Amino acid sequence: MIADRSVFDDCWSPQRLRHRDAEVDRLTAALAPAKCGEQANDLLIEGSPGVGKTVLARHTLDRVSKRHDLAYTHVECMGASTAGIIREALATVGPTPATNTPLEDLCLSLRERVDEPLVVVLDEASDIHDTKALDRLADVDGISLVIICYNADEWLAHAPGRITRRLHGQTLTLDRYGVTELADILEPRAEKGLKHGVVSRRQLETIANEVAGVARYGIYSLLAAAELAQDRGHYTVRDEDVAGAYPLAQEWMRQAALDSLSYHHHVLYALVRDAGRIEGQTLHDRYDAVGDRLYDGRSQTPLAKRSQRRKLRKLADYNLIETLGSTRDRAYAVVDESVRSGYDIDVTVVPGTQN
Repeated sequence: MIADRSVFDDCWSPQRLRHRDAEVDRLTAALAPAKCGEQANDLLIEGSPGVGKTVLARHTLDRVSKRHDLAYTHVECMGASTAGIIREALATVGPTPATNTPLEDLCLSLRERVDEPLVVVLDEASDIHDTKALDRLADVDGISLVIICYNADEWLAHAPGRITRRLHGQTLTLDRYGVTELADILEPRAEKGLKHGVVSRRQLETIANEVAGVARYGIYSLLAAAELAQDRGHYTVRDEDVAGAYPLAQEWMRQAALDSLSYHHHVLYALVRDAGRIEGQTLHDRYDAVGDRLYDGRSQTPLAKRSQRRKLRKLADYNLIETLGSTRDRAYAVVDESVRSGYDIDVTVVPGTQN
């Protein structure tokens, strides 16, 4: 039934990006100055989870890079430090520096090495506000930024002034797909990832309608339907397999989302999951009580309250936790208790350590 599971991975890139022609053109136009040796324009790409922001950036930059020899790097900002982000940019224009290289030396090397246009894609960029990486990158002539986030207004509200000025009028919004559009996107995945003829166009449209145009949810649902059919001994995907696929796809999506997040997110998730339902202030108190122990021996340090809230919003964006009540009486609960952290996190509070 399943011929190539990798076709359903988030990193799989189709040869043609369907139903995003205008968006590809917009990003290509922003990159156009680099074709003449000038710094490209910055662009902020926003959209809800699963609509294809990362695929758009990778597909378009791969194509432009091959045609015009444009240097670019794709940085996952989730949990990354300032030095880590600068180090990834440096690796694109020369040897990778040693991990113990001081930050100031990294930044100096970057300014010295960049003598042609370099595009830095900052993916999952909500976390970057906990670093100084934006200012450090903006210090370097020739570097342009493609920033990927969920909500442009919220992201810009926390960005340095020089970055907001560079991004004025430079936002690209990705909307969800229509039913026919998403079915068109699922079709090549079915052709390459499944055995021939095991799923019908009608079933692809049923999936596209059920997932409300969210590409990642549709792709996971197609794989889940095929896996259910295979486990049930069916030779083709039946309608009951499609109907039963959505809860499994949601579980896979949540687990994949949690796995992609930083250790900070995992600690907060573990605290919420352990409590079942927890008041906001109680959660912050418990985090502070276990923080020193859980971060002992790690490069990261426990977060301040404001940064904890930002990480909690990310967990909610990924549908891993739900936020209950008003701002003053806010509480949190996990959406699916079957989703577990891959880290060994003991959130037991030692008596006398919690205020």
